[in-house]
Amino acid sequence: MKVVSKLVKMDFAIGKIERKERYIIISSDPARSTIETKVRLSPEDTWDMIKAGLNWPVISYLFALPFLIWQGKSK
Repeated sequence: MKVVSKLVKMDFAIGKIERKERYIIISSDPARSTIETKVRLSPEDTWDMIKAGLNWPVISYLFALPFLIWQGKSK
């Protein structure tokens, strides 16, 4: 995935996901990411992400995902 902000433009590939205390820690894959990165998700962050994902554009994207993956492999 691409991360773009005023501070940085980078590729972020998910490497390792682990739980530490009350947080989920997502580390980037050093072989596929441009900058070594760790993302720390609190329970509140995770709940906000779930609520944000419960909308029609995200749900329809999830239903289309198998087709989109197949279409990308055929190119």
